[in-house]
Amino acid sequence: MKTFFTSDNHFFHKSIVRFCPETRMGITDVSEMNERMIDIWNKTVGVYDTVYTLGDFSFGTTDKTIQVLARLNGHKHLILGNHDHWINDEAKSFFKSINHYKKIKVNGKRAILFHYPIVEFENMHHGAYHFYGHVHGNYKHPGRAMDVGIDARPQKDMGLWEWDELVDLMEKKPVLSHHGKTVD
Repeated sequence: MKTFFTSDNHFFHKSIVRFCPETRMGITDVSEMNERMIDIWNKTVGVYDTVYTLGDFSFGTTDKTIQVLARLNGHKHLILGNHDHWINDEAKSFFKSINHYKKIKVNGKRAILFHYPIVEFENMHHGAYHFYGHVHGNYKHPGRAMDVGIDARPQKDMGLWEWDELVDLMEKKPVLSHHGKTVD
């Protein structure tokens, strides 16, 4: 079983294909974008894998979003973003958890999950990670933090980030003190 992260999928968002044309693979039709993201997700994520989606999952109605959620593999956890207004009791049933902010531990490594980038986050000076979205690849944190949104992927493939891939990237970044300096 693997653990994956994603953010800012923006299912049903017609304007995202204009705002992020490179990372949306040049797709101009929102239905095609939705289908491509579902296909990529399900080719990546197994039925028993875990996925943390860090907000702005969908711009669709609750009913349309539920239709997408029903098709996606994995045990899903949602960190709420500023555009997640489609949540109702039925939609909640598709998630193992829904939070604004979440602390997790995977294979002994701690991570803080939040839709927005945090300059100084809990346990950053002890090597914890921080994963966020919201900025569509337009902000790079100097420490062990990064945008895990689909628009931040260097491959421009609308894919998800796998835990081991993120650990490799984070371990190459410096541990910062409370004042943004590298810890010796």
